[in-house]
Amino acid sequence: MKQKENVSKEVFFSKAWQPFPWHKEAPFPKPPKLIIVSATPGATISKEQNPHLPITPEAIVSNHVLAYKAGASIAHVHVRDESGRPFFNPELFKRIILEIKAKCPDMLVDASLSHPHSDDSVEARLEPFFKLGLPVELGTISAGTFHTIGQDIYVNRETYLKAAVTYLQERNVKPVITPYNIKQIEGIKKWAVETGLVKRPLLNLSYGLYGEPATRDIFRLHLTYLPEKCDWIVEAAGRNWLPLTVEAILCGGHVRAGMEDSIYMYPHKNDLIKSSVEVVNKVRRIAEELGRDIASPAETRKILKI
Repeated sequence: MKQKENVSKEVFFSKAWQPFPWHKEAPFPKPPKLIIVSATPGATISKEQNPHLPITPEAIVSNHVLAYKAGASIAHVHVRDESGRPFFNPELFKRIILEIKAKCPDMLVDASLSHPHSDDSVEARLEPFFKLGLPVELGTISAGTFHTIGQDIYVNRETYLKAAVTYLQERNVKPVITPYNIKQIEGIKKWAVETGLVKRPLLNLSYGLYGEPATRDIFRLHLTYLPEKCDWIVEAAGRNWLPLTVEAILCGGHVRAGMEDSIYMYPHKNDLIKSSVEVVNKVRRIAEELGRDIASPAETRKILKI
């Protein structure tokens, strides 16, 4: 019987083996520091849907202040009445904004400028607010007309959008323009950028509300349509807000975080969001794990040229 040869179990690479030259790989472009916008209570969620939603001026201010301490540099301000319904009340806006500024002097304030929905004139929509003389750095307007919940129509004609942007810029307030679909992004490029009205627009890309669903594929598509020079924030509403927010962080944009747009913390579980600071802390931890530093209010002003 033929004796079996002893075969070594060790396997060797060729003597020509060399490690792949990963050390020579150029680093990717460094993204800007991440701007986190604290957003609460908004105008789309009820106290019945989430009992933790801040409604009173004291609760709204507290949410923004705690979010600021956690890393948010901008407060996006909305107001509710005693029953919890969204409404425009100049005195409540004044109280909330002044209290935020008193407790967080360097936090930027972004005012929601959407009322009245049916009258898209500067005289009706902007002048009542700005007559208050409040210390606001940003003002949010929508980039087109659409239906809100129910049968309400939120009117935003191009003539108004141009007038509103001009009005804000004349008062050294940064316009935050919110497009809900590709058509509105294309419109911004035409009426705002190509006309020279805005050199570098700040866009609030909205998903899951009145336009496109909050999905990563649609968001990625929208990025290919953005103006060549712009800054952008992602507003992701509904159950899928967290995955889309992470996608925005990875793509180098900025994000909104808080209780305005979502009820649940995760897309696959019914864990209610309990406070804006809970959301900001989560977003900050994820961003830092991904290598994105968080922008301070001073750094936010520099990034946005405010």
